[in-house]
Formats: sequence, C-alpha cells, structure tokens
Amino acid sequence: MFAVWLVVTALSQHPDRSFDRVRQVDRTGTGLLIPNWRFFAPNPAVHDQHFLYRLANEDRSDHTPWMAVYEAEPRRWWHAFWFPARRMEKSIFDAASTILNNQAASVPTEKEAVESAKRLVTSFVRARVTPREGYPYFQVLLVRYSGYDHSENPLYDMVFDYEPVEAS
Repeated sequence: MFAVWLVVTALSQHPDRSFDRVRQVDRTGTGLLIPNWRFFAPNPAVHDQHFLYRLANEDRSDHTPWMAVYEAEPRRWWHAFWFPARRMEKSIFDAASTILNNQAASVPTEKEAVESAKRLVTSFVRARVTPREGYPYFQVLLVRYSGYDHSENPLYDMVFDYEPVEAS
C-alpha cells in the first residue's frame, strides 16, 4: 500500500498538468492523502540574467568595453544552509524579470513597477561603476544566457539610457 501511495504521489508532482488526474484518488479533496509539492519550483528559470555596463565620454561617441556589474558566487556545499549573498542574486533576477515581463505595460501600476526596477538597477550599477577620467556617463545592458550551456547565444534584451556616473 505504501508503494502505491509513493508512486501516485511522485506522479502527481510531474510538471505536466495531465498527471493531476491521479489526485482524484484522494477523495478528501484537501490534498492530505496525495500532497502537491510543486510549489518548490513550479516554473524554474532557464536563463541567467546579468547586467553589464560601459562608460561613455561626454558626447557619447567613445565607449569602454562592456563590463560585468556583478558575478554570481560559485556554489559551495554550505550554501544549502547559509547563503546570504543569494539575496542579491535574487533581487537582480527579480528586477530583470519585472523589466522584461512588463515592457509593453499600459497599466499605470505596471509602468511604475518597470520604472522602479530600472531606477533600482541604475542605482545598483552606479554604486559599482569604476569611474574613469573623461567618461562621465554609463549605460546598462540586460543580458540573458543559459549559464553553463555555451552552445546557446546570449539574448541582449535591453539597453538602458545613458546616466551620469556621479548621481546628481
């Protein structure tokens, strides 16, 4: 009996929703007998999102090469228990997702969410820019790529407007 329950529970966790039919065995209708544990990663991310920046001269005709704003920390075994730097990575991912998923926003609250995310990213980058003489502006690029699969080309999603390196 335990083996049947284990198989039915495992099948009901499959991402394909057609497997939800096995939940009909649970006559309580509460999920007590056949739990739904898909909340851990219902739609896992398939791309890493990164922000790059470059500096520009006064008339914006000369630029430095694109540079990474932040490099993700390599995972260690103890990160399963303690990984406070993950919060920064998650905030970068959330800001990028807000910007990408609401680009054509027409509702005022969605527009404000995108603008807030852009201001957050701009402030994040400005705090990490290494200033150079003769380059008073910077520009941000949002890039997505598959992480470890180098056969897939990166997706250049958005280039932000020029911003002054020194906040006014």
